[in-house]
Amino acid sequence: MAGFVECLDSEDSEEVANPLEEIEKERTLSTVHHKTKIHILNLLITSLEMKPPNLALYLLGFELKKPVSTTNLQDSGVLGFPRTCLHSILDILKKGTDGRLGPVAVVEAPHLAELCYQVIHQLCACADTSGPTMRYLRTSQDFLVTQLHHLPFSVKAHEISALNQMSWLMKTVSIELRITSLNRQRSHTQRLLNLLLDDVPVRPYTADGESGMEDDNRSINAFLHFDTSSKVRRKILSILDSINFTQEIPEQLQLDFFDRVQIEQVITNCEHKDRNGQTVCNVKLLRRVLVAEVNALQGMAAIGQRPLLLEEINTILQYAVERNKMFQCLHAKRHVLESWRQLVEIILTACPQDLIPAEQRQLIIRDLLQDLHDKILDDEATKDLMSIVAGAVFTLIVHLSQSIRTEQKQPASALGVNQSQYVLMLDGTFAAPPGTDTLSAGFASIGDSSLHTILRKLLEFILKTGGGLQRVRMHLYGALLYFLQIAQRPDEPDTLEAANKTMWERLTAPEDVFSKLQRDNLSIFESYGAPLMEVICRDSCDGREISRMLALALLDRIVCVDRQQQWLAYMCNSGYLQALVDSLAQDDVVLQNLLNPQPPLLKALYIYESKMAFLTRVAKSQQGALELLRAGVMIRLAQCQVYDMRPDTDQHGLYGMRETPVFIPAPLERYRQILLPALQLCQVILTSSTAQHLQVAGQVLQFLIAHSDTIHAILRSKEGSLGALQELALLTGIISKAALPEVVNEASVPNDGPMSEVHGHVSRFQRLCLSLLNRFGGSDKLRQLSLQDDGSHVDGGSKKDDLELAMQQICSNVMEYCHTLMLQNSPNLQQMLCLFTPSLTEGSSSSRDTSRLEPQTSMFPSWRLPSLGIVLSLLKQSSSDFFTYYDIHRQSVSKLQNVEQLPPDEIKELCQSETPVGVDKISTTQKYLLARRRLVKLINSRAKLLSVCCYIIETCLFILWRHLEYYLLQCTPSDSQDPLFSNLSFTSRRFQDTLNSDRNTDPRTPNKLSQQDMEMLQREGANLFGESLQKRLLDIESMYCKVRSRHSFIQALLRRIRGLLRVPRV
Repeated sequence: MAGFVECLDSEDSEEVANPLEEIEKERTLSTVHHKTKIHILNLLITSLEMKPPNLALYLLGFELKKPVSTTNLQDSGVLGFPRTCLHSILDILKKGTDGRLGPVAVVEAPHLAELCYQVIHQLCACADTSGPTMRYLRTSQDFLVTQLHHLPFSVKAHEISALNQMSWLMKTVSIELRITSLNRQRSHTQRLLNLLLDDVPVRPYTADGESGMEDDNRSINAFLHFDTSSKVRRKILSILDSINFTQEIPEQLQLDFFDRVQIEQVITNCEHKDRNGQTVCNVKLLRRVLVAEVNALQGMAAIGQRPLLLEEINTILQYAVERNKMFQCLHAKRHVLESWRQLVEIILTACPQDLIPAEQRQLIIRDLLQDLHDKILDDEATKDLMSIVAGAVFTLIVHLSQSIRTEQKQPASALGVNQSQYVLMLDGTFAAPPGTDTLSAGFASIGDSSLHTILRKLLEFILKTGGGLQRVRMHLYGALLYFLQIAQRPDEPDTLEAANKTMWERLTAPEDVFSKLQRDNLSIFESYGAPLMEVICRDSCDGREISRMLALALLDRIVCVDRQQQWLAYMCNSGYLQALVDSLAQDDVVLQNLLNPQPPLLKALYIYESKMAFLTRVAKSQQGALELLRAGVMIRLAQCQVYDMRPDTDQHGLYGMRETPVFIPAPLERYRQILLPALQLCQVILTSSTAQHLQVAGQVLQFLIAHSDTIHAILRSKEGSLGALQELALLTGIISKAALPEVVNEASVPNDGPMSEVHGHVSRFQRLCLSLLNRFGGSDKLRQLSLQDDGSHVDGGSKKDDLELAMQQICSNVMEYCHTLMLQNSPNLQQMLCLFTPSLTEGSSSSRDTSRLEPQTSMFPSWRLPSLGIVLSLLKQSSSDFFTYYDIHRQSVSKLQNVEQLPPDEIKELCQSETPVGVDKISTTQKYLLARRRLVKLINSRAKLLSVCCYIIETCLFILWRHLEYYLLQCTPSDSQDPLFSNLSFTSRRFQDTLNSDRNTDPRTPNKLSQQDMEMLQREGANLFGESLQKRLLDIESMYCKVRSRHSFIQALLRRIRGLLRVPRV
């Protein structure tokens, strides 16, 4: 060890190296001592890459007989610790750091200094040696802080070595920041952050005893006084300034004797990768090849031209040397830029958030983005650095978006009051103007103008990539998506009070900052016109997989805010929308292979989901839905065979199935990932196309008929998983709007054979939908919910909440379907379509009707009409559910307004609903933010359930009233032998022949109830429709329906039903 240390400690070396002389003379002019140092450091670097114990660990002073991590490094002489190569390396780098010029080795021996920094980084990066090394550097040497003071290194004569030196040093600083942040050594982290981020002048050269209080004061001044008159460039920006983004390229060879193309090929053949992984040409090998070629020439002419040939060989070798230097310089620039990006990422991600105030963080990110964009958008900037810069831009914009959105979600904004208004409240001088929204100053830290500048630079960066560099654009698309999130209004709790505002208040409300920023962003997009549209649309159709997904997501966001629909018009006129729709045919073949038990890669599934999400976004506007229909989207979906390949249901996956999360979903789950987007698209198209509803519904009906076997299987399925219920909810919503008599009549042609098949399909859809009420409308629903509640969470929400919402939506859709069928098939009370039998007991038919229905069951063996008892049972259950949801909603609103007063255990439980792991490691402020986010989701979920329950209640009451009025008033009492059978026979026939009946025939056949049946129906109604149920319904109307639904509608229906049943008024 002493010999190695002595060689490293010698000071009589100087690095003087000329590559050309090395090639020509094949010898080095460096001193023997200097070469020895270089070889020793290379030996250490190579040895450190091997498993311990190794030679390098011995020479650097680490334990070999014990675990390496237990080493306690000391200064030489302390506790008998010997002087090692590590001490010598640190002394080489420390020499000159006491002055202003920085380390002497950086200037006098740059290659030696580069290797020294590399050894230090290897020791800090290795898991075994990291702890002892960093502890020694931090406590005994203060190495990193001292070295950081002198960054950036600027040695023009040795640019490559200087860049590599900074790279290794910045990587080591990144590790130090990460380790000290994890170990909560805040003072060490704070010192490094001050050095890197401060923009106020500091005095780095002070006595040890004078630095403590001054550092604290400087830290406060740096983060709080932005308008200090004397500001300096932040060191993190100065390091970026030192990286030259331009690169000189050697001029092309001008040869008289050799063929230039062949010479380029020879140079390529002589290339190899050096120990740093960079590709360079072996100049010595190239010289031997060329000289051998000259020596092979024969003849007097060749002998006479030999001096000229050798001179041209020298030109070629000079070109190869310059080419190598260019590659080495580019490699060094990529290396230092990647290290800089890594350092910035660690600062923003790993360091404690409270060490950098939110406003300061946003200002730092703004400055970094501005400098990065200015350098890369320069006309002479090399494209080789674009990928790293794009990755850095993505990281910076992600953290800018998160910082601004977190600022918007602070406690003040959650209650509608910003922090400055709190101060005014305490002073008694605050009064919020009526009708205005008070928002936190989410954009005040850097201002709208800075955000606009960032967006313009980002779009210019995208355009500069041209047709290639898709990998670069992937980062930029991701950055753009995060940037557009800034203008999205944060999720606001639906407190059921917003509907109290009058229409005039809503129309005259001032434009909030989010709407203004969205409008400004869109105008900036439009200012770049067709070239930008062309790049993004082209990537969405034929880019790489990830590029296509990100481009489609970006188009989704743009179309969402484009009120003038200019982007939609461009996509239609340029054929991109048609291309996306036509590509569904190619997707069909690939998606079919994904349903195999062992599927190939799932990339095609993710692209399909992104494509369908974008088409669904387009369909949310009326014009977009019509354009999609013109492009034939429903025809394409009807032709897709993958929807008919529904896998068999796992019998173990029925009620109570525990869905174990796996990376590759089961075939049935994969199928649902394919089917659900198509159903969502159909539902959105039906909702948006109000002007041409019948024509659009006809196309959707053709899609249902084309895949009727799948539709029947879904409607008959007894599976109770979340995916199955979501399928049913979407499907019943579509059927309730598409499988209607007026839709079929609009498309029907008299005496047309295939139309009878359409009527048959629609009739089956109707029967299967009605049969769902027996499953979801009764008390069996509670059993399904209790079995499914396993405490799991899906996308931050409780699985039980999603199950409950799906079941309520299924009931709502079926009742809406019944309501529409009744209205479209009942021109008057005497010709009403009865969908439910006159019995108020739950079940498909009452016990007293069983014998009478036996002859009828032969005509309809697969099903029976449900009774009115199902409707009444659903009415009671929905009213009970309403109050349960209302209480939870009210409690959640109260908790949201007083989050800071909630017990710690409840805060933790709310956080775990959002983030199942890592809750104990986050700060209290972040816990409050997560708790608020969960409460907002819970409030909005209950508000949605309240709305669905209210609709179910109103529809059930309407259907109950129409049926009671028909049975009790329109039917003439008769004492015939089988009056009820004749009535039910007519009812069933009328329902079966809803779509086939001739409008010229008189449907009023004998359909009468006996007096005893009518009295029994009245008695059942009076007993079941009691005062408690009426009071609950009136309370629901007073609490909710006055502002959210039809005013006094429930009260009017109750009055009519009481009159029919002769029930006294509550």
